[in-house]
Amino acid sequence: MCLYFDTAAPQQCREPVADNVSDKQRANFCGYFQINPQAYAGPSDQAADSWKLDALFGDETSEEASETSTSKDESGTQLDHLFKK
Repeated sequence: MCLYFDTAAPQQCREPVADNVSDKQRANFCGYFQINPQAYAGPSDQAADSWKLDALFGDETSEEASETSTSKDESGTQLDHLFKK
């Protein structure tokens, strides 16, 4: 993205003397174009952000984990019986 790009500005450009680009889907040239270094933020490290999820949803205790795995086993058994596996 351009440093001067702004959706709130007239013709989406903060540079006052830039030519109007009527068809933005086609190739065009702007002498004022400058790359905006903050235009793209790369993917964050998911491992570093996992603590945020733990804080939001809480850590699963071992009892809850065993109950969850038991209910998954029961569900699997019921599905196998239903589809006669």
